[in-house]
Amino acid sequence: PQSTAMSVPAFTEEPLATSSAQPAKPIPVAQQDPIAVSLAPGPFPVLPSMALHLAAVTTSDEESARVGVTRYLEGLDRYRETGQGLPVSGRFGAAVASGLASSATPGVTRTFELESLRIERLWKKPWGTPAFAEVRVTIVDKAVAGTAPDERETGSLRVVGDRLLQVFDGWDASTGSWFNGRLSDDPAALREPIANAIGRHLQSESWVPGSAVQTYFTGPDATPYRTARVAYIQSLDRAAVRARTFADVRATVERLDAFAEIGGGIATVEIAATVVATDASGVVHREPYARRVKVFFGNWMPEVADEEIATGVWRSGGELALEALDINRA
Repeated sequence: PQSTAMSVPAFTEEPLATSSAQPAKPIPVAQQDPIAVSLAPGPFPVLPSMALHLAAVTTSDEESARVGVTRYLEGLDRYRETGQGLPVSGRFGAAVASGLASSATPGVTRTFELESLRIERLWKKPWGTPAFAEVRVTIVDKAVAGTAPDERETGSLRVVGDRLLQVFDGWDASTGSWFNGRLSDDPAALREPIANAIGRHLQSESWVPGSAVQTYFTGPDATPYRTARVAYIQSLDRAAVRARTFADVRATVERLDAFAEIGGGIATVEIAATVVATDASGVVHREPYARRVKVFFGNWMPEVADEEIATGVWRSGGELALEALDINRA
């Protein structure tokens, strides 16, 4: 029999139904106002009570230091090009800026290269996080445009940080000392970061109708304190209390336990405030609030690392687990 081509498709398509209804708009999450924290005026004791210890140097440490010094040299190149963003400060920064100005040659463009690096000494914090290292380096300043001989210099630098090392000091051969040395902790400069950390802490247990529950770091790196803090926040009765916030928050820094060699440490802070809670019937209740917290200054922004919930009783159970917090999370 003679075959014929099919004139009817094997399936049919129906037009999609159309609707005049507008797509649903996402419901915005209610936002809380930031909690203002007033820090008591006046100085507070800065105690060099935490000791660093010398540690064995690994290949990974050498590589991290090499990356840190290379980034420092790239920053110097950018500074020479733009005149802005010198990557170091203090007396060392002033010496570096002066040296760059005196070595400038008209018509010559230069770039720094790291020829060699060796870590001479490495210090770590009590919980094992790298603190800083002293490195011996040879740096070559090469001409890449114009004619000029290479300039080579060997000296010592200090680099600080955990995963992202940064140059923060250099050795002054003329005086036999470090240019910057130990930069003093300025209590005035610490006040705003402490207040901000406490504000975020109190914000995590505050809410308005429709605001999301704070999970407060429930990931695999949760410390004993964070785990207990999450349990406390989840225990608050958001059905019985429609809104909760803090008013008249005042904080007093008792002390800052610091390192003798570098900045950072743990500030112990007393908090006094008023909890303002609105119940399900709309009645507003006020009650006093008093706590002590430990604000940790490490390789990330200052944050509350522990909280005293009764005299001598801390949420962490005495285990701060600072190795999990002292990490640059950028």
